[in-house]
Amino acid sequence: MPNKLPTLIERLKLLIVNLIATLAISESLKGIIDIPRPCQVEPNLYTTCLPDHAYPSIHASTAFSFVFSFLGHSFFPYIYATGLLISWSRVYQGLHSWFDIGGGIAMAGLGYSIAEAIVVKQKNIIYGDNEDSRQVIHVSIGLLLCLMIWLLGTQTALYLVLSGTCLGILIIHLTLIGFNIPGIEKLFGKFERLGAMPGEGAMYYAFGVLFAIGLLRNSPAALISVILILALGDGLATYVGRRYGYHVLPWNRKKTAEGLIGFVAGSTSALIVLPLHATILIIVLATVVESLPIKLDDNITLPLFTSLLYYFILGL
Repeated sequence: MPNKLPTLIERLKLLIVNLIATLAISESLKGIIDIPRPCQVEPNLYTTCLPDHAYPSIHASTAFSFVFSFLGHSFFPYIYATGLLISWSRVYQGLHSWFDIGGGIAMAGLGYSIAEAIVVKQKNIIYGDNEDSRQVIHVSIGLLLCLMIWLLGTQTALYLVLSGTCLGILIIHLTLIGFNIPGIEKLFGKFERLGAMPGEGAMYYAFGVLFAIGLLRNSPAALISVILILALGDGLATYVGRRYGYHVLPWNRKKTAEGLIGFVAGSTSALIVLPLHATILIIVLATVVESLPIKLDDNITLPLFTSLLYYFILGL
């Protein structure tokens, strides 16, 4: 699958913007999200600790900012191995849990999305004939994740999503350098939009889910609600908007009123799991955000926004 790789200068620009955005957002969230470190919860098990909050892991977000900026480059294997080692060491020392590491990786992914929006002025993403198939996969994965969380719990779900994300990052790198993995090129060709990096949509989807799992680790119902809004809300918005969208939004020419109706219809599924006034408010606010002309990938921005709303509104 041919894909134009960034030049070294472009990579350095992506890295600088990624680091600035990632650190600024991560530090801000860490200051207001009151999740303790493992060494604070069980001080007798660890020799050292730090007094601040745990989520998200700044070390993981910094390390993976380098990882994403060098996808498809010869430096990637060394940077990736270093990022994984740093993440493991923080868990081993009791300074973070794997939930915090997943949140850090998600923040690096958000930072990379911001860097692409700034450095890569225009990505010519083309919607192909496979869009209906993409939305079926989009919804199916979300429903499978919800079932997994419900039956196996958030911790098992985290391990599976985090492992799949780390493997997926490696597969994307191998695809970018032209390494032929049986079935992968055909899969990307069938389900990825033209002009996007191979596996880009799935990667940001995973980042959004990782952030939600890490933040809402103690509330499976809120977590499932977030994923339902992402899967069914966003999935139906795209499907309805492309098939029946005729009334373009005046503030966003790429979205339609019919698509927003589809988003609301799909998002109301969250009320089945968490029938609260807070859920209604979050659906309304998420619909507003969905309608805005934001250049970032909504597979990560939507679950990040709704997760934060649930966390603060419900006092989780």
